[in-house]
Amino acid sequence: MAGFHVGHMGLHVPSIEEELEFLEKLGGTLTEIDEMDNGTRVAFVSMDGERHHTIALFEDGEKIPSGNSRLKGIGLHHIAMPVESRGDVDQWQRDLENKGVKTAGPSIQGPLGGGLDNGSGSYSIFFQDPNGICFEIYTGSMSVSEFKASKAVAQ
Repeated sequence: MAGFHVGHMGLHVPSIEEELEFLEKLGGTLTEIDEMDNGTRVAFVSMDGERHHTIALFEDGEKIPSGNSRLKGIGLHHIAMPVESRGDVDQWQRDLENKGVKTAGPSIQGPLGGGLDNGSGSYSIFFQDPNGICFEIYTGSMSVSEFKASKAVAQ
């Protein structure tokens, strides 16, 4: 059986408008806002400009108390979005910082960059949305076969 890619993510948020403002800084585009039978508003956001939505926002959530989903083990840990190159990661960092979004990194997710010894080797930055949900922009993640080969060489 072949693997699969994530088609979209659903996030519980206290304010669709606040989250949309943040996602627009990442290039997201609102497709539509709808309402469920129970009255919950739902926004569909396309992050790739092609699919109807890659993120669905459900306006029934709360901000993460710690302010960073990577720091407190409740719900979603982070959302990772791949780009083509380290230059792209660096450009996103500059653009986000210029738009008032505080970032952490860049760092290498592996022994060469202070990450876990068994990390993917990706080059990444991390940042939080207004609700504390952590996002990652990364490049250079090893494939499963590349990772296994690197472990075999290390032994």
